[in-house]
Amino acid sequence: MHVVFQSGRSSTCLMLAVCAALLGAGATCLSQNEAKPVLRGMVVDTFGAVVPNLTVEISARPVGSVSAKPEKQPAVVPVQTDNYGQFSAGLLPGSYNVCVPRFPKACRIIEIKRSVTPENLVLKISPADEVLDPTLPDSRFQKIAGSSAENCGYVLLDKNPGHATACALRAFKHHKPFYVIYDDHCIDCLSARGLAWNSKGEPYSVSYDSMGISNDLPSPGSSMPDGSHTLVIPCSQPVRVYINETGELDCFKQRELWEQIIERGNHESLLSAGQTDYQELIPALKKRLMDPESFDEEDEKTAIRMALAKLGDREQQQELLCKLYRGSPAESQTVALDQIPYVGGWYAIRIYRELLTPAAATRFAKAKFRFREEDVALSEPRWWALSSLFKVVPDPLPSGIDYGFNLAQMPEYSQKWSAWIQDNEDRLKKLQPTGAGVDFSGRSCKE
Repeated sequence: MHVVFQSGRSSTCLMLAVCAALLGAGATCLSQNEAKPVLRGMVVDTFGAVVPNLTVEISARPVGSVSAKPEKQPAVVPVQTDNYGQFSAGLLPGSYNVCVPRFPKACRIIEIKRSVTPENLVLKISPADEVLDPTLPDSRFQKIAGSSAENCGYVLLDKNPGHATACALRAFKHHKPFYVIYDDHCIDCLSARGLAWNSKGEPYSVSYDSMGISNDLPSPGSSMPDGSHTLVIPCSQPVRVYINETGELDCFKQRELWEQIIERGNHESLLSAGQTDYQELIPALKKRLMDPESFDEEDEKTAIRMALAKLGDREQQQELLCKLYRGSPAESQTVALDQIPYVGGWYAIRIYRELLTPAAATRFAKAKFRFREEDVALSEPRWWALSSLFKVVPDPLPSGIDYGFNLAQMPEYSQKWSAWIQDNEDRLKKLQPTGAGVDFSGRSCKE
């Protein structure tokens, strides 16, 4: 990184505040009619991109002996870079240290002289010199992952975790050490969670709380390396990671934990179980599905069926397809738009390809007559498929296909999608779940 400083003028209030903070209340400041030197700077990285929300500290250097006692060291005035990576501070004539605390090797000295424009100062900062605050989550995650681990970022609350998650997933796939941190809700405290993978190929789920965590370790192998603030849980072997419903990267931890979640979980947590890609959870999901007293809401049973289908359970995949083919038009539409995209894989793509055909439109028309549903709000199967295919196919989308379309474009889009699926069938067939063993013709479905 570089920090570039330029000259300028500041307001009287800012000038007096910096004067008092740096040189003491008894200092003699410049009059309002005199030029007030302003130190202006911009923080940029090694590629020239600005770095916002970064603290820069300015402190007056001791006058006389360089061995001044610590208690007599001058006060530090912190300034923050704005959204454009810029900052400014009015300064009295004198000698100053200008530092970015997270990069202590980059400290430089600048001389401010009366009626003289301050020199342009370029401060070169290397990311390798960054020093993390040992009291914050960053250093704890880094310590677990190792000094060579890639920092994929600290995602603040309500911010999109997509970039950090993609970085962590990419490092995981290439067997490189990494850590990623997601801010967590906490009142009057600091809380975070995430993953840390060290150079030995040992991944851990890590939770941090500045107020402390219960001393009860949740599972064998768990530890609290710093007393009670950080909880480290090893990911289960073989290692599998998944992106949860909030877009964060997580790993499958002890099976007992997930079985407890399935036993007591709600709709969202049950769907998360299906997204783990762990077929070992199928017995626990089926056990709850067979227990008639374990449901408070019908949508929990639906979530279990969807999770089983996503984990590759052929029975639930067949049942889901039969609801689409033999259910009422309203039920078929719900399955096509809400449940099939969740299951995904070649299973979903194959279903949507069939929904693009004239045979699907004929079947839907007969169902409307049979169930006496004439609701004009119901869309047709082609629309279900065109609205959902982009959710289940790998990027990029077929040439000439956009996320939005109108009714007049449905014939054109149907032809493009059908041709693209046929041309890429060998590659798409490998997407899990594949739906192996499912009767996609619907002939085995009961009326």
